[in-house]
Amino acid sequence: MNNLFSFYTVIVGLIVGSFLSMLIPRLHTGEAGIFLGRSHCAKCKHILGAGNLIPVISFLIQRGKCSFCSGKISAIYPIIELSTALTFLSLSFQENFIINTILFSILLFIFFYDLLYKEIHDAVMIPGILFALISSAILGNFQSVALGAVIGISFFGFQWLISKGKWLGSGDIRIGAFMGLMLGWQLTLVAIMSAYLLGTIYSLYLLATKQASQKTAIPLGPFLSLGTALAFFYGNAIIDRYLNLMI
Repeated sequence: MNNLFSFYTVIVGLIVGSFLSMLIPRLHTGEAGIFLGRSHCAKCKHILGAGNLIPVISFLIQRGKCSFCSGKISAIYPIIELSTALTFLSLSFQENFIINTILFSILLFIFFYDLLYKEIHDAVMIPGILFALISSAILGNFQSVALGAVIGISFFGFQWLISKGKWLGSGDIRIGAFMGLMLGWQLTLVAIMSAYLLGTIYSLYLLATKQASQKTAIPLGPFLSLGTALAFFYGNAIIDRYLNLMI
C-alpha cells in the first residue's frame, strides 16, 4: 500500500510540476490562457498534442527538441517536473500531506521563478501567503506562525528599508512572511540562517571561479526556498543538535 501511494504521489508530482513549468513563463510574459489555453512550442507556437506533454518522458523521447520545428526545448521543464515529483515523494512520509504539497508547490514556484527572472510574482505569492495563514489555523499552530511571519517580515523589511531596496527586493519581504507562516518562529530562524549560509557559499564559489563580481545581483529567493525546505525536514534536528552543544 505504501509503495502504491508513493507511486501515485510521484505521478501527481510530475503533473503538478508540468503545470508549474507552464505557469512560470506564462506569468512572466503575461500570456493569456494559463488555465484554458493550449500548450504550444515556445518557438514555432505549434499546438502540442498529448504525446508531447508527458512529463519528463516527452522531453527524453524528443531528445529535447520540438517535434514540429526541431527547436531546442529548455531543460528547465523536466527539471521542474522532476523536482516537484521528488519533493512530493519526500512529503509522502510526513503528516498533513495535502497541505504540505500545496505549500511546497508555492515554494518551488518561488525557487524557479526568482532563479529565472530575479523577481517574485504576486499572482502566486499573495494567495500563497493567504493559504499558509489559513492552513496554520487548521493545524492549530497560529500563534507560532504569526510570530514567524513577524520575524520574516521584520528581518527582510529592515534590510530593505536601510538599503532603500538595494540589498534585496520587496518580494523577499513577502517570502519572509510566507516562510514564517509555513514554519513557525523557531524553524523560520533556522531557515533564514540556512538560506544565508547557502547563499554565502554559492557567492564565494562564483567569486572564486570569476563567474561573478561583487556587483553581480544574485536572487535570494532560491536560497530562501532551500533554507525553508531544509528547516522543514531537518530543522528540529538542527535545533536539538545546537541545544546539545550549548549544554
